[in-house]
Amino acid sequence: MADTKGERLAQLYGKYGPSAPFADESRCYLTHQPESVVVCERLDTVPMWLEGVWNDEIDAELVLERFTKFWRFGLGT
Repeated sequence: MADTKGERLAQLYGKYGPSAPFADESRCYLTHQPESVVVCERLDTVPMWLEGVWNDEIDAELVLERFTKFWRFGLGT
């Protein structure tokens, strides 16, 4: 994943990650977690499966929804 999507991951973390211009860990903590690389891979490969297995903690669904928007649509130049 990092080999083929490295530039896209760099854009994601550069825009939304720690110390980035649009960083907001309270709205989407995934942009501050290393496991977000795996989430990005799953979003590209099996998004419906990921939604189905995502846990039911308070606000977890909203976090995944926000992160999905960042990964799919929030990286325009």
